[in-house]
Amino acid sequence: MKVKLQPKNQKIKSVLEFKGDKSIAHRTLIIGALAKGKYKISNFPDSMDCLSTLNCMRKLGVDIDYRGSDILVSSPGYENFNTSLCMLDAGNSGTTARLMCGLLAGCNIDAVIDGDYSLRKRPMGRIIKPLSQMGAQISSENNMIPLSIKKSSHLIGINYEMPVDSAQVKSSILIAGFLAHGHTTILEKNFTRDHTEKMFKALGADIEIVNKSISIKKSNIKAKDMYIPGDISSAAFLIAAVLLSKDSSIRINNILLNKRRRKYLDILLLMGADIEYKITDIYNGEEIGYIQANSSSLKGISISKEIIPNIIDEIPMLAVLAAFSSGKTVFEGIQELKYKESNRIEAVAENFKAAGLCLSYTEEHMEIIGDNKFLEKEIHIKSFGDHRIALAFAAMAVRNRDMTTVDNWECTNISFTDSLKYFSEFLNITTC
Repeated sequence: MKVKLQPKNQKIKSVLEFKGDKSIAHRTLIIGALAKGKYKISNFPDSMDCLSTLNCMRKLGVDIDYRGSDILVSSPGYENFNTSLCMLDAGNSGTTARLMCGLLAGCNIDAVIDGDYSLRKRPMGRIIKPLSQMGAQISSENNMIPLSIKKSSHLIGINYEMPVDSAQVKSSILIAGFLAHGHTTILEKNFTRDHTEKMFKALGADIEIVNKSISIKKSNIKAKDMYIPGDISSAAFLIAAVLLSKDSSIRINNILLNKRRRKYLDILLLMGADIEYKITDIYNGEEIGYIQANSSSLKGISISKEIIPNIIDEIPMLAVLAAFSSGKTVFEGIQELKYKESNRIEAVAENFKAAGLCLSYTEEHMEIIGDNKFLEKEIHIKSFGDHRIALAFAAMAVRNRDMTTVDNWECTNISFTDSLKYFSEFLNITTC
């Protein structure tokens, strides 16, 4: 399906809320179900990625009653999961594939993890190596999925220095480490998302965090009700749309404001955005609050490689915003963008060329010369089947007085099923 987008050219004053954060949602099912017992998950998103995790956990024997945005979970506990499975389908979700691999290896379960065409191109050697060091028996061709996991003796905890900045890899090792004999300690080069650590701590696990070192061991945990705050990664696109608009504002309530996820907002503030956010509550260790964003004139900045792991999903959107800023914006250390649902470096570059925007790049560096202007040309955007590329350039359409067409819009269902409802605040939308 293609969508055709044109700006409404009217002032926007809206109050919004979003479905639950995708990263946390995966973990409410995978980590939450390690304990035997019943619990409720509130504000669970209906994105395809999260439903892939939900279906995998059902195959393990977890009873999940999905009632709209609420889920009732009854888990037999990790000791009583189904131990012989045929195949688990992770769909397009790298989080599902990598975290489930740590779970299956730690629970000593026979299974094959597979996924769609896009997921089959994403690197899995980064989890195979540490899990194998712990004693897991994992086989694959070319370090890609499908991954075959065979029953083995119990895993043994390891000390592991992360060669790449990846919350998914870290989480896979921590889940396996919780199920292993002895301590597992991970040392990060740069801080990455810490939802796994926060959830283990909220459930009562024996986990210790000192700066960039995280240690975990098997311990008693209890099932616990969980509320998932609104997805700040989905909100990022609407925040960008209002920044690019004229004389408009939005307020977003009950949104995730985790310190390592709000780096996107902090970068926008450095760019001169008229944004305010405030933490109003903390639930299971996760900070929640509101964001107020208003139309803004932005300026270019330099973004160092140390920050990249905490804005990895927002870089396409930040690149678009940089194109309509005054001056030069530089992104350093962006090589992980090659290993997402698409090669996002090349996807951004090709769509910038189609829009007549200025960008130069290497595998590790991207430089954008911005111009605070409006476009006036018909633009055809290739999504490359990547939800974040499609959504980022949909937000760009606010600055194009002519028609912007985005192909393969259905890929946005991976993370943001009702995105068109939100974008309709800013854009006239037709589908074909």
